[in-house]
Parts: sequence; C-alpha cells; structure tokens
Amino acid sequence: MQNFSQKKIDDLHIEVMSNCVNVKKKSFQTGEYILSFGLRQKMIGLVESGKADIVRVDVDGNESVIKTLTPGSIFNDAFSCYTTNSVFVISRTITEIYFIDYPQILTNCLMGCKYHSMMVQMIVHLFTENSISLNEKIEILSYSKIRERILAFLHIGIGNNETNCYKLPFSISEFAEFLCVDRSALMRELKKMEEENIIKRENKTIILLDVLHY
Repeated sequence: MQNFSQKKIDDLHIEVMSNCVNVKKKSFQTGEYILSFGLRQKMIGLVESGKADIVRVDVDGNESVIKTLTPGSIFNDAFSCYTTNSVFVISRTITEIYFIDYPQILTNCLMGCKYHSMMVQMIVHLFTENSISLNEKIEILSYSKIRERILAFLHIGIGNNETNCYKLPFSISEFAEFLCVDRSALMRELKKMEEENIIKRENKTIILLDVLHY
C-alpha cells in the first residue's frame, strides 16, 4: 500500500494551513492509544513520523492488525464502519500525528489558501486506500489455511513488481496478528514452506521461489 511521501507532507505546508484549518500535532509514546473508533470523528490523522497500527479487538479480546501506519499514512474512522468490534490506533514507536479537521477543508477557504485542493486530494486518497486495504484483508482472510493466507499476502504484496521478493513491514508477531493466526503456527508453516522450497527467508525479506504454488 502506497503512502504519502515525506515530500508530499512537506508540500502540504500543514503548519501554514493551521491558520485557516483546525490542525493539531501530537506526540505518542510506544504502546500508547492514539485513537479509539467509537463515535464518528470528523478528523483525519496524518502520520508525520514513527509507526502505528490500526488494530481490531474482538469480543474475546483477540487482536488483529488491520493496517500498519508509517510516515505519510493517513487514516480516519472509516475502518469502524465495517466491523462491530472495537478498533483502535496504537503507537508502536514514538509517533507524531497531525490531526486535521476535514469539514473545514471541504469549505471555501476565506484566506485563499492554495493548499486546500491538495488536502482534498489527500481525502480522496484516504478513502481509496482504505477501501483497497479492506478488500485485500478480506481476500487474505477468506482462505482457511495458514499457508494459503501467507501466499495470498505475498502475492498481494509483490503485486506487479518484477521481483519475487517482499520485505515484511512488521515483525513475525505482527504478521501473525495481521493473518489472524497463532505465532507458533505461523513459524511452523514458514519453516515447512522453506523446507519445500516454496519460499526463502532472509531476515524480514521473503522470496517466493515457487510462483506456481498459488
């Protein structure tokens, strides 16, 4: 999933836009809850630095990562519309977030700020990105076996790239959470796939050797 680049964040001149739009910058410590999706919140979060996860917690307290947020990622409460479970954004490192009041962005700027049109494009990008992420997640979790979920994840991650390599954007524990499987079971399956020459692992990079196995 592509994020806004750091250059695009700088190009938005968010600090300048704070003169005409409600913008707040907040810093969060590792493990701190950034946002809880309960009531509808008319805001957008833009990750300036650090790393966070959008996490779903079911009625039994089981967590699964819906999406990992890195610098340039944008998010709002759209994810909470698709589930009756609790959804949170949790900081995984020291993370800085811009919170932007988007109803103000959609109104005419009294100060004639030239960056508003760029922000509207960002909102469109947000909903498109969220929709794609949810569809990918649904596709991966539609498979019942761990191996099938791993392969589906890899094929989506590799996409149209000419290479057959994919670098995991998170740890094995977070990978297990994303796939909604037990960490030990995931490790066993990855080992079996290596033994069968389906994949090869180099630290966080997974190389898909047998492309016909999916």
